[in-house]
Amino acid sequence: MAVLGQHRVTVEPSGESFLVRPGENILAAGRRAGVWLPFECGWGSCGTCKATLLSGEVESLFPDAPAVDPRDERRRRKLTCQSTPVTDITIKVTRLGPFEERPTTDRVGRLVAKQELGPGICSFTFALDAPAEFRPGQYAILELGPDLQRCYSMDGGPGPEITFVAKHYLGRPGSSALHALPLGAEVPITVPFGDMWLREDDAPAILIAGGTGIAPVLSLARHMAARGHAHPVTVLYGANTPDELVCLDELADTVAQLPNGRLVPVVVHAADSWPGRRGYATTPLAEIATPEHRYYLAGPPPMVEATMAVLRDCGAGLDRIHVDKFG
Repeated sequence: MAVLGQHRVTVEPSGESFLVRPGENILAAGRRAGVWLPFECGWGSCGTCKATLLSGEVESLFPDAPAVDPRDERRRRKLTCQSTPVTDITIKVTRLGPFEERPTTDRVGRLVAKQELGPGICSFTFALDAPAEFRPGQYAILELGPDLQRCYSMDGGPGPEITFVAKHYLGRPGSSALHALPLGAEVPITVPFGDMWLREDDAPAILIAGGTGIAPVLSLARHMAARGHAHPVTVLYGANTPDELVCLDELADTVAQLPNGRLVPVVVHAADSWPGRRGYATTPLAEIATPEHRYYLAGPPPMVEATMAVLRDCGAGLDRIHVDKFG
């Protein structure tokens, strides 16, 4: 039964149920009620949160979500992170949480610092209304306006403040809204999401950052250094120009703390004086990638797709690849 414009979701096979506010996505409403449905990206990209709609009707909040498959409609499979009920519904899921690696919660962040790092690239530091737990390499979803949410990876570890690194892409509403925020502005932040957190094993690791993907990769490198990881770690950092290799000095200092660390910066365009590699990060990656490595990857979608192709060619299994899955 609907209550004050809300609709009830019943989850099978557990029989648990919760109410969803008008326009709220099913995943967030369940989490708010203590019913942890399966999820990973929170953005409609990975497909982990898909549930079978047994009865009732839902409305899609993101019809073009990357994880939407035409076969899903025939099977009544819905993305709970991008669907809201328009009647009372019953859904079926394969498992319930909570999930230790993603203790996702809702916070409000107040912008307390903004620093220019490179051409159109800034860091944004928010003081949270309460500390948030997350693992280095994960990301948050920021609510930058009505129906305007964007994902950004954290640069740093958990605590009372949270920092993001973002490039201003002209003409993109979310990017423009973030870069236009004045100091003191308050932003709802849901954190954490993502699967790119450090696995505790002795496998050699390759960290691959493209552009502002440096934020989670630098966080992972710091985490490895702090934990004294002795296995081989190679960090590939690619950008269009040397000026866009933001945080390069800090990354170099961090990699130098790893007993078997190596940093390979790569740029597409540079003056003759540039001492590093030229081209794309996928070229040095193809030279060293093996099925035995563990991979951590963050960057713009074209770079991620090209990198995934290299990893497929080298025989790396998907269980060895940890990547941001938002677009």
